[in-house]
Amino acid sequence: MLIDAKHMILYRGSLKSCNYRCSYCPFSKHPGSERELEKDREQWFSFVEDYRESADRLGLGALMITPYGEAMIHSWYWQGLGRISALPGTDAVGAQTNLSFSIEEALEQYTSAGGRPEKLRLWGTFHPEMTAAEEFAVRCSRLRRAGVQLCAGSVGVPENIGLLKELKAALAPEGIYLWVNRQDGLGRPYTRQEEEAFLEIDPYFDRELTLVPAHKELCRGRLFVEGNGRLRTCNIAPVINQRSCAILPERIPEPVCSRRYCSCYLAYGGREDERSRSIFGPYPLFRIPLEGNKI
Repeated sequence: MLIDAKHMILYRGSLKSCNYRCSYCPFSKHPGSERELEKDREQWFSFVEDYRESADRLGLGALMITPYGEAMIHSWYWQGLGRISALPGTDAVGAQTNLSFSIEEALEQYTSAGGRPEKLRLWGTFHPEMTAAEEFAVRCSRLRRAGVQLCAGSVGVPENIGLLKELKAALAPEGIYLWVNRQDGLGRPYTRQEEEAFLEIDPYFDRELTLVPAHKELCRGRLFVEGNGRLRTCNIAPVINQRSCAILPERIPEPVCSRRYCSCYLAYGGREDERSRSIFGPYPLFRIPLEGNKI
């Protein structure tokens, strides 16, 4: 039996810059100009106010920021999340982030805007080129001890198996789940030994090994909203309609999908199937296992 949940919104603004310089990432090559950052800030606050006005009407329960670049080094995102988390009907708010922000300043900005710490959910991505496993684990632990629920994870690069095992051991005392994403562009299948190693690190890694057939009827509980007003079923689905700004629709539209497979976690993880919700709860896109599940 599926766990009941309200609708979940995933938000992506126009931000395409990042403070990290990972060799494989295009967003590390694009420093955000003042004009670009101001545009992103205006889009975000316009969306925040519309979310606050529309939440009851649309039955919204959760919001997750899924940026191209790194959003959480910018104060306006913390302020907006705080405002939305203060709504009585909001169950959870969060973001994908590299966790490079100042923890003390970020939580102060969040709580000063009315943010509820118990509603905050972070998806922390480990970038071995930019930070040491021990340093990243310390930041995760500090957030967890501040009352923030979070997960952590990285791409399943075979050469990093030993490093990810070290990170998993460092996160274990705080009970923080370490996920592993399949490496795109590897150019070959994982060996049996590599699969077993990644499954030891992430007990749910098997979901990454097989493409999930698309099933739009299972995608009614979420809406992907971009800062320029585009609406999608998920991050890889076609545009449902084009709006002039990030204003939420009068009603949640029916899902639209032309894909054969859900090829990433943001696509398959948020579907209304029983396994996702039995592992990760009513808002599985936060990727934080329910208490008692394997980590």
